[in-house]
Amino acid sequence: MPIIHHCFDDYHRSGIPLDYALKRIANYTPNIPAPYWDVIGSFVRDVVRDVQCATSKPVLNLLPVMARYVLWSWQKAGIGFDRETLFRREMIEEFIDHACPTLKSASRGTYRSRLLHARRTLLDAEDAGVYFDPTPLAPADPMRPYTPQELSALHTWASGQHSVTRRRDAATLLALGAGAGLASEDIVRLKTDDITIDGLGVLLKVTGRRSRLVPVLETWEQPIMDAVMAIGPGLPVFGAQRTSFNNNAVSNLVARSSGVGIKPSLQRLRVTWMLHHLNVGTPVPHLMKAAGIETLDAFDRYLRFLPEPDANEFRTALRGGLPEESAS
Repeated sequence: MPIIHHCFDDYHRSGIPLDYALKRIANYTPNIPAPYWDVIGSFVRDVVRDVQCATSKPVLNLLPVMARYVLWSWQKAGIGFDRETLFRREMIEEFIDHACPTLKSASRGTYRSRLLHARRTLLDAEDAGVYFDPTPLAPADPMRPYTPQELSALHTWASGQHSVTRRRDAATLLALGAGAGLASEDIVRLKTDDITIDGLGVLLKVTGRRSRLVPVLETWEQPIMDAVMAIGPGLPVFGAQRTSFNNNAVSNLVARSSGVGIKPSLQRLRVTWMLHHLNVGTPVPHLMKAAGIETLDAFDRYLRFLPEPDANEFRTALRGGLPEESAS
C-alpha cells in the first residue's frame, strides 16, 4: 500500500480543494458499457484515489486513462486486480504499444507518463514526485496492419455500442474496411442497391472518384448482408439516416463511439485487407483493380509487412510450377 499524505496547502494553491478532487473520483463514470464498469469501477476509483492522496497536485486527468488501461488489462491480457501485477512497467508498455495505436505520439506519451506516475506512487512511494518518463515514444505507424488480437478487440468495440443502429454501423464499418479495403469516401457513398448478394458472395459497386467492383472477403460478408436486410433498398448501408455524402461521417462515428481501448482506423483496416490478399497470393492485377490502384508503386509501402518466405517456398514459387505431364 502507498504512503498516504494529504497536501492541503498544495491543493489550496492549485485552486482545487482535495475534498473536491476526491468527490470527483468517487462519482466518476467513463463512457464504457455499464457491465464492464460494474466490474472494474471500484478498483479504478480506489487506485486513482490512492494516487491522489499521495500526490501534491490534482490527478483527475488520470481517471479516463486508468479506466482504459484497467479495462484492457482485464479483457485482453487476463490480468486481475492485483496492483503489483497490473502496474508492472512491461504491462504499461504493452498497453501503449498495442491498445493505443490510433493515438498520436504525444497522446501516447501522456498516457504512459500518467500510468508510470501511478505505478511509482502506488508501488515505490519514494519516487512519487516524478510525473513523467523521459524515454521518447516513436510515432504510431498508421500503416501497420491489425493483428488477429486487435481485430478481436475491434469486434468487441463494435458489439459494445449503445444502440442497435450504432452496433450495426460499427460492424458494417469494420466489414467494409477489413473485408473490402474501402476508404471513407467509398463507404459514405455506398448504398444497399450497390451491393450484390449471390452464390459467389457479396460484391460491392463502389462509386465516386475510384469507381470499381470489390468482392468482399468471405469472413466479413455477414455484417454487410445483415445491414442490407435491416436497412432496405436505396439507403446508405452505413448511417442509413444520413442525407448527405459527408466524408466525416465515419470519423465522427468512431470519435463519438462508446468504449475504451482500441478503436478502428480505416487506413489500417485497408492495409489489413491488402496484406491479406498479398499473403494468400491474390493475383496482383485483380488486387489492383479491387483496390482502385493504378500503379505497382502503391504496393511499396506494404511490402515490409509481408513475411519472409522459407527457402523451399521461395524456390518452388520461382521455379514456375510446370504441370507434371509437361515436365515428363
